[in-house]
Amino acid sequence: MVPQPRSADHELTATDWINTHGRMTVRVSSPAGHTVVLRVAGEVDLNTARRLDEVLQARIGTGVEEVVIDLSGVTFCSVAGLNSLLRAQLLADATGAHLTVRPGRSRAVRRLFALLPADFDGVPKVRPVG
Repeated sequence: MVPQPRSADHELTATDWINTHGRMTVRVSSPAGHTVVLRVAGEVDLNTARRLDEVLQARIGTGVEEVVIDLSGVTFCSVAGLNSLLRAQLLADATGAHLTVRPGRSRAVRRLFALLPADFDGVPKVRPVG
């Protein structure tokens, strides 16, 4: 279970997920009405992807209309991270939310997406930034 944000600006920082491969931080904000922005930093691997799943599931299923996942701070992203994004896309489709994934300048994320076939329909919508 992911705790609800407590600060006045509705932001949650989850820095407690530490494993032998490093640390992943997820910062959640709601800048406008029914929009949620998740900023992910660090390593998204087999261990940390489960935490990312928890945060995504807790946010997408709350009646939001748009979910933006900013991966510009990600330094490593394994297939487990890609699977988290695919599960988030399926959940967003099921709830009627629009999901956008922003790789930013993260070489790790761009490299992972570049390995996928051009006609792969399962990839979340990606908007390059910068």
